[in-house]
Order: sequence, then structure tokens, then C-alpha cells
Amino acid sequence: MAVTLKCVDCGNAIQTEDESPRTCPLCEGTMRKPAYKAKNGPTSADRAKPAPATPPKPAPRKPVSAAPATPANDNPFAFGDDASEAPKPTKAAAARSPAKKVPPSEEAPLSLDDDDDDNSSASNTRDGQATESLDIDAGFTNKKLMRQVEPELSRGEVLHWAGRMCPEIAQKNARKALITGLVFAGVGVLFSAVAFAVAPWFVGLFPLIFVAIGIGIAVVAPKIAIKQAELGWYAVTNQRALVYIPSAFGSGGETTSYEPNELRRMRVQTSKVVKGAGDLIFKTKITEKRTDYVDRRTRQTVKTETSRSETHFGFLGIPDVREVETLIHNVLLDGNND
Repeated sequence: MAVTLKCVDCGNAIQTEDESPRTCPLCEGTMRKPAYKAKNGPTSADRAKPAPATPPKPAPRKPVSAAPATPANDNPFAFGDDASEAPKPTKAAAARSPAKKVPPSEEAPLSLDDDDDDNSSASNTRDGQATESLDIDAGFTNKKLMRQVEPELSRGEVLHWAGRMCPEIAQKNARKALITGLVFAGVGVLFSAVAFAVAPWFVGLFPLIFVAIGIGIAVVAPKIAIKQAELGWYAVTNQRALVYIPSAFGSGGETTSYEPNELRRMRVQTSKVVKGAGDLIFKTKITEKRTDYVDRRTRQTVKTETSRSETHFGFLGIPDVREVETLIHNVLLDGNND
């Protein structure tokens, strides 16, 4: 095993087989085996110097009076239910912000179906004694109906009865309109098929116009009939009889007033759909259409046909039609039922 000898004076080192000291060939000093200390642990050179410690930053303090942030509402069409889930403001925030006044135009509108009976003006313009004696409903409990009728009354006018068309009769009228539209469309299909078979193809396109019209009638007309029955109303006061007919789309309408002298010749036409219901007809408009058939050779009229149609005006399709007729006689015609 080779041993390292090192000069004490110049530090020259050589390798030799024995540990005996000898003279350094460079400086003639003594060369011997250096003494080594056993290392029990890492020296100071081996230890990494620790990084200088930085003092921790103090946490930012929240102001005591700051209110928690309210999350933004991403729904622009949110209503009261969404707004109720937002956190309530603190007492300090409520004290700083005064309560906001809601203008009257933004207040919630009153419902037409409200059952509140605190209407003092209605109590002064209603009289249900005449209807109680006939055992019929005066309609005063229907708030939606009352809010339609009462604005039409004049000062001092007393309301005795108000009502609408029977829903069953309105459904029957809607079915009639549906059948009429389907028949119209069917005739158009028939003529179009015949035209396609015996004429050029473009001739068969003209009857398709009647098909489109018939389908439009079948779709729109029943809805109009139901809507008019829901919005239309009739009323009897101590001065006149009132008939309100809404427009086809319900955005407006016309109120017709019948004075007592126009009601003396009224008549009843009972319904075959609802027992006790029917039409209380005040007047009838008759339309006559005359058709002349002319001979092409002689240019003389060989035949004349006259078609007649009737349009009734009054309380149409109402329940208890006989009782309402008696009511009009009692309050407007001095009880004369002749």
C-alpha cells in the first residue's frame, strides 16, 4: 500500500512504500506522513450558510364598516325571486343610504280577479235585490267583470245584473268556425285536384289559395270566438241595457246601449246546447240577396232566387235567459211582460 510523504517546509509530496521520513529532494527538508484528524461531522465549509431571515409582512386589515360585496346578477331579466336571494345590507349601510321611494307608475297593478270588497263606489252603484228575487247570480262577485262594467256607468246609474256568454256556447261557436274553415279548405283541395287532372299544372295552383284561406279560418276563427266570449259582457242597469263586444284580437271593443223603448219587442231564443241558456234578442238585422238567372239567347230573366240572412243583436248565449228577460221587464219596463 502506497504512503504519501509530504515536505514540512515546501509542501512537496511523493509516494513511497514505507512511512519512514526522508530528505526532500527540492529543499532538503524533512518529508513525513501527514497526520489526519478523523471527521466526526461536516465542517464549517461543508455547511450551507442559511439565508437571511425576512420579517413576515403583516396581513392587511379590513375596515370595520365595510359591507360584504354583493355578487353581480348575470340575469338581466331577474325578478323578485332572484333579488330576494341577495345578502341583506348591514345596519350601517342602511343608515347611510336612505330608502328609495317607488313612483306610483311602478307600483304593482291591481289584479282584475281581486276579491277585495272595499270598493265604496261599487256599493253605491249596485243593487242585487231584483236578481235575488229571481234566484240568479248578479255577477257582483266577479271582480274582473265588475272592473270592466263599472267604468261604463254614468253618475247615479245603478247596476242590477252583469254577465257573459256561457262557456259551452262559446265552445260550440268555436267548433262551428273550425268546421267552416276545414270545409272551405277541402273544397279548395277538390278543385285543385280536378284542375291538375284536366288542365295544365299551373291551373291547379289557383284553388290552393282557397285551401290556405280555409286553413287560416280553421286556426284563427276558433281562438277569436273564445277570446270574444271571455272579454265580452252584458249588463242591466236602472236606465238601459249594455252590450260590449270586444275586437277580434281583444285590444279594444264597442259598447252598445239599448234604451227601454228599444227593449219592448225583445224575444227569447232558447239554446239546444245548455239548458236554461239562450239568446235575448233586442233587434234583428235582415239581409236579402237577390240572384237573377238570364237566358243567354233571349237575354231575359228566367228565374230569380232570393237568399235571406239574419243577424241578431242583444244578450247572446247567456245563462238564465228567461230570468234576465223578466229582470229587464221589472227594472226597465215597469213590470210589463206583454
